[in-house]
Amino acid sequence: MSADDLIDEFAVYLRRAGRSADYTIRDWRATLTRADRQLPHGLDNASDDEIEEWLGRDGWSAATRYAYWSTLRAFYRWATRTRRLRIDPTEYLDRPRRPRGVPRPCTDAELAYILDHARLPVRTWALLAAYGGLRCIEISRLDREHITPDGIRLHGKGSKWRVVPAHPLVLDAVAGLPAGPVAASTVTGRRLSGRSVSARAVTHFHQDLAMPGMSLHRLRHWCLTNIQAAFRDLRVTQEIAGHASPQTTAVYTLVTDERRRAAIAALPLLTPAASAASAATAHP
Repeated sequence: MSADDLIDEFAVYLRRAGRSADYTIRDWRATLTRADRQLPHGLDNASDDEIEEWLGRDGWSAATRYAYWSTLRAFYRWATRTRRLRIDPTEYLDRPRRPRGVPRPCTDAELAYILDHARLPVRTWALLAAYGGLRCIEISRLDREHITPDGIRLHGKGSKWRVVPAHPLVLDAVAGLPAGPVAASTVTGRRLSGRSVSARAVTHFHQDLAMPGMSLHRLRHWCLTNIQAAFRDLRVTQEIAGHASPQTTAVYTLVTDERRRAAIAALPLLTPAASAASAATAHP
């Protein structure tokens, strides 16, 4: 069996296991194909030394290295468990350090500007991300019928469903929308993928609103960071975020750059004269 056949069968396994075709399967397939092309003896005959050297390439971030290792580890464990391969070359490799995620929320002013100036449907997507904490893939899977005063029914990662409360701004924004996908192509009328929702929003933010670096995910970060700061209840934030593990949600407990700057700015401002007077009082 060729490496391409192995990758195809692994993709079938992932699909049956409920993995996202729009993100996980596509990304993992691309990583495995790249590894197969770049490893000296291909994916199906690679040694642990070859994989270790490949993962240690210069120019890759810690996040990329960890993602590639995770993909290879899952692939080889599946392949040996199902007896498609005899040896798992990743079995005794050290796991790369997993970088700690840091939220990058937009500012209040940036969100206000987006809501004032973004065109439809990006403005609606922005409201869903900022006032519901939705991911791009959840926006892409969302139908108008899923949004009611009782909540927003979301089809999230891993094909899991959950319900988050519907903010009044979201209800107002979708009040006039027809039934069907909230994110659909204006040309074909077909449902957009999560990647298309993300890409179209980024393009609009960058080209039309002059906001490079802005994304719907940063609006989701704004939502979750504010919820955590207001309630200081990790479980509440986790439920709204749709995280399987509280460790993932824990990044929203980190102090933001804005709060660090505010803390420094709040320090007493002592002039040289004030410092001298203080010293004289302390040591008469």
